[in-house]
Amino acid sequence: MAALHAGVKRSYELIGSHERDAKNPRSTTPSKANGKSTLDLDVAETRSGRVTPSSRFKELASKVSFESDASLVLIGVNGVGKSSLGVLAATAYNRRLIDSERAFHDATGSTPHIFRKLNGTAAYHKKHCQILSQTLKGHDKDCIIVCNFSDLENQGAAILREFSQTHPTVHITRDVQGIQSYLKVWSEEKINQLLQMSGPVLRSCSNYNFFNLTEKLAEEPSHDKQDQDSLPNTKSSSGLFLTLKRVERDFLRLLRNVIGDHKRTPSHYSAYPLSQIPVHERRFTVSAVVSIDEIIDEKCDLDSLQVGVDAIDLQVPLVEVEVLRGPSSQTWFRRTAAAFATLRRATTLPVILTVVRGTKSMTLESARAAKVELTGHCLRLGPEYCTIDLSLNEAQIAALLAGKGRTNIIASWHFTKPPADGWNDSQCTAVYAQAEHLGCEVVKITMPATTIQDNFAAQGFREKMEATHRQLRLICYNTGRRGKPSMCFNPVLTPVRPPRDNISDHTDDDDDPQVSAKDVVTSLFATFVYEPMKFFIYGANVTYSLSPAMHNAAYSACGMPHNYGMHSSPTLDEFRRLSHQHDFGGSSVVQPYKTGVVPLLDGMSSHAKAIGSVNTIIPVRELREDGSIPSELDLLKQVNRTGPVKALYGYNTDWIGIRACLRRGLSPANTVRPQTSALVCGAGGQARSTIYALLSLGVRNIFVCNRTLANAHILADHYNNLIASNSISELSATEADNTRVRVLDTFDVLWPTEFRHPSLIVSSVPTQNADGTSTNFTLNEDWLKSPTGGVVIELAYRSINTPIVRQMRTQAAKGWIFMDGFDILPEQAYAQFEHFTGRRAPRNLMRSQVIAHYKEQQKYGLATMDLDPNPTGN
Repeated sequence: MAALHAGVKRSYELIGSHERDAKNPRSTTPSKANGKSTLDLDVAETRSGRVTPSSRFKELASKVSFESDASLVLIGVNGVGKSSLGVLAATAYNRRLIDSERAFHDATGSTPHIFRKLNGTAAYHKKHCQILSQTLKGHDKDCIIVCNFSDLENQGAAILREFSQTHPTVHITRDVQGIQSYLKVWSEEKINQLLQMSGPVLRSCSNYNFFNLTEKLAEEPSHDKQDQDSLPNTKSSSGLFLTLKRVERDFLRLLRNVIGDHKRTPSHYSAYPLSQIPVHERRFTVSAVVSIDEIIDEKCDLDSLQVGVDAIDLQVPLVEVEVLRGPSSQTWFRRTAAAFATLRRATTLPVILTVVRGTKSMTLESARAAKVELTGHCLRLGPEYCTIDLSLNEAQIAALLAGKGRTNIIASWHFTKPPADGWNDSQCTAVYAQAEHLGCEVVKITMPATTIQDNFAAQGFREKMEATHRQLRLICYNTGRRGKPSMCFNPVLTPVRPPRDNISDHTDDDDDPQVSAKDVVTSLFATFVYEPMKFFIYGANVTYSLSPAMHNAAYSACGMPHNYGMHSSPTLDEFRRLSHQHDFGGSSVVQPYKTGVVPLLDGMSSHAKAIGSVNTIIPVRELREDGSIPSELDLLKQVNRTGPVKALYGYNTDWIGIRACLRRGLSPANTVRPQTSALVCGAGGQARSTIYALLSLGVRNIFVCNRTLANAHILADHYNNLIASNSISELSATEADNTRVRVLDTFDVLWPTEFRHPSLIVSSVPTQNADGTSTNFTLNEDWLKSPTGGVVIELAYRSINTPIVRQMRTQAAKGWIFMDGFDILPEQAYAQFEHFTGRRAPRNLMRSQVIAHYKEQQKYGLATMDLDPNPTGN
């Protein structure tokens, strides 16, 4: 059967025939360099200087330094999802979408298939190359260009290869089953053959890889009426929508590494405190080690793997170089990419890619050659971190560094045997100096421990390097069982294993981490580096708050002996006393004290100042020499340590939780644009946080409606004054000129015709009156006429089955996604956890605790009480 390539029925042999024609003097076979396969060049040639990095390693890690506005090219075989990804990218980055096949049709008036049939193959090749070249040159700035595999025919591959030297070009691939389900006309065997044969030429024309992970559409939860009235999980959502959101998140995560972030489409998690600080800049961070086989074969629980860790280290096994150059190489590369894609989808943590040492049967040169190719492939995936082995020669390292892009590099050196003077040996200093000279972000030096004293020597070496070299961060520890103490006190990205029940599972293998994340944290507390702290939630009535369950479960899982309690009080007098105790770690503040507590603070984040309220307070135990509040990074260094409280500092994490849910709920069709409108119902403290969240997402047309009109105008004036004075850090001066908060007089008015209907709606209107009866508040039906739907958030979570919940169930088919307080509460708590502890929050664990304890309260009738977090009177 003839293969289908972008509407042109052609066999693969014909697609690649010109590339493989050795008699053609203009042949541009991607695996050839001056007539000799680049993959067959011996490592010794590189050492001798006869082979430059650009010729030897061009296909492994191409140079990826581009202009910020350089157009992005997507290439791949049919069925991998290039067109959908192109739409996502063009929408997110506000770029023009160009399709090469459409460009050919616009230029000739016919499809490539018809043109070839009418004019012959030679004429088609000439015309196709001409149009492809013109398309690329004419759209080399601020575009997303989708190319088909048939574009690689004849001289097409050479044209794309040249373009990729100055433009980011992403090779899109997918699993065989996913392609087959899309094409339907091919067998899986045929598709696998195509992927094997097309891989080398596609890789040669690109500098990045994206594995478009295929998954089943999420099924809508089915609950009976009783469940719908009692469980938080009652939101109607489309399986296709959820899948597209995951794909969008995955792809944009790669593009942020390739071409940077875009203000209109910030990541879901960029507002969280620790997202602003690279993980290697923080103290006592750990990375969970997991292998490709464990990911692909589903041998590990990815949720448990993330508890208490700051990054995930995906280890890539070193295979024989012959395998990487053989017929099964593309299968191996796709397997690595699939494991990385699976991990990227499962976590918000940064991912480290590390090629681990090979078998003892591999020769040194073979191992180095394989390691270069594998590391180059890892860099093409665009991870946050990638490990480069310093035992490679200078040319190999230089080639890999040329392809690092925005990926942080961990330069690694392992002494298989301790040098003569151990950690005091000059070789250790030389390794550090080499990594510093190369411009790496982190250097990792390890060696096996022979005695317990080696751990003290490692600490001494680290202290010496930190005292004289402050730019390059150092990972420094001993391996093997005797090296456990040095691993527990290594401050940067210590590799840890998942918890194991059986101690006999531990090995002395240098590649096998000897400690768990909980071991590390427990050791820090046991040696008084960290100390137990007391946290609490403070409000008028917090008796049935779900926050203690979240935080205490997270502390326990991470090995922290902290305690999170509750304090209800009619005044702030008790807060004054509790917040100045030596073991005070931080506090959550709820109504009615989010604004009343501000005079007690010595400082506030810029976000909290703009919003005008706080919900998170931390102690400051060390001030700057001038008495001012330290930087965010320095504040993080003070957590988990007792002592006199010299100041109190306030944050607002409500806006972070609201922002995360808005961003997660928006479909690609509703990506924020200059014309986007948003609506806020209510004018209290939560409404203030909501407007700030909307501004941070780039929404320029914000409307507020409230039962008390005067309060709506006060809220609108508050933000309009801040916008006019350029006092909101989330807005540039240009954006501020076109941003305004407007007031709708009543909940019954029609939507203003000069503005688009809102695609983002947040209600902070109380669901209950003071006597506990329902307010029966619903949204004006005229406000729900967005043709693409949108996202609606009701900030209350008691009771579950509110009038808006019932209303939005009827709107789900129109593209509306509904969220409530059970979505917001954990999200804002994740940010609080980071402020309190300086560590990443175990998200899934905390979320599950909210639902479990809500069910428990409901079981005893407590959830029917008037516990609405948004009190009346706004």
